[in-house]
Amino acid sequence: MLGYLQRMLDLALDKQLQGIHFWGTVYTVLVLAGSLWHVLRVRRWPGTPGELLRLGVRPIGGAEPLRADQAFVPDALYAYQVDGQRYEGSELSVWKLSASGLLRSAAALQPRQVRAVEAASGVVTVYYNPRRPHKSLLVRPGWASVCFMCCCIAAVAGFYLWRW
Repeated sequence: MLGYLQRMLDLALDKQLQGIHFWGTVYTVLVLAGSLWHVLRVRRWPGTPGELLRLGVRPIGGAEPLRADQAFVPDALYAYQVDGQRYEGSELSVWKLSASGLLRSAAALQPRQVRAVEAASGVVTVYYNPRRPHKSLLVRPGWASVCFMCCCIAAVAGFYLWRW
């Protein structure tokens, strides 16, 4: 194993495609594995009732002359309490999303996933990090997110193995 790693390092230093591809694959798999670990940890965060103050889509950047050039992101603001301490959060999901003007409706996908406990009063479930209660989300990642991350890892590693 160490011999293979040394050989790939030598190839990369020699600017050979296989060595560069190998180390790019290692880096990408490590980043994806870290993201998978984060998603699995967030899935275990407890929930608490919170008050939804704002939910929708907002433009980012300056006003663009063409609507198609304007970028949009999901927007939220909510308040919640943990152990008597009040917090405000604005994160919707572990997935960060932005969309151009033509695909503005794609940015509205995350806000539509927020489930109201009591729709009329604006009470939602807020998932928070028990060690750092100021870190929170409105949408807990599902098993589809876990499967997607695993498939990405398998695809990246599988492509390297198939290619070389």
